[in-house]
Amino acid sequence: MKTILIILFIAFTSMTYAQELPTPPAPGFAFPIGTKFTIKLHAIDSLNFNFSIIAFEPFTKTVDTYNNSDLFDKKGQDSTITFYFCLGTSGENEKEKKKNMKVLLLMKNYSKFALQYKSDIQLKEEGKFENTSNVGLFPGAKATEMWPYMINMIGLNNFQKNKLFSK
Repeated sequence: MKTILIILFIAFTSMTYAQELPTPPAPGFAFPIGTKFTIKLHAIDSLNFNFSIIAFEPFTKTVDTYNNSDLFDKKGQDSTITFYFCLGTSGENEKEKKKNMKVLLLMKNYSKFALQYKSDIQLKEEGKFENTSNVGLFPGAKATEMWPYMINMIGLNNFQKNKLFSK
C-alpha cells in the first residue's frame, strides 16, 4: 500500500507542475520544500475527501517559527486549506536563529470541518517517503508541524472528517 502511495505522490507531483490550476481532484499530492499552496476539498462521501490544488507558488522566505499568523488571510475560500512548506526559525540573534532552524508546515483550514489526514515525508532527494504523524486540522484554525531536520518533499493524502470532532 505504501509503495502505491509513493508512486501516486510522484505521479501527481509531476502532473502538478505540468498542469494548469486547478488540478483535477485526487486522493493525494506531494509538495517540495519552499512552496505555498492552497487546496480545495471535494467530498467523495459523507466522511472522505479528494482535493485539488487551486494555487501553487514558490515561497523561499524564512519565517518566524512562532509568529507567522500574518501569512494567512483572515477569511479564505470555503472548503480550502492554505499551506506554507518552508523554513522557520526563532531567536534573539543570528547564532540562535541558525541553531533553531526547522522545517515547517504551516496551514490554515478555511473549511467548516475538523479534519484528519495522512502525511509522508521524503528526507533524501529521490528517497522513499516515510509516514509521519500530524496534528490534524480544526475549522478556521491555524496549525503548525515542525521537524528539526531537512525534508525535501511532503505528501498529503486521505483527508477525512475527524470522527471525534465531526457532527
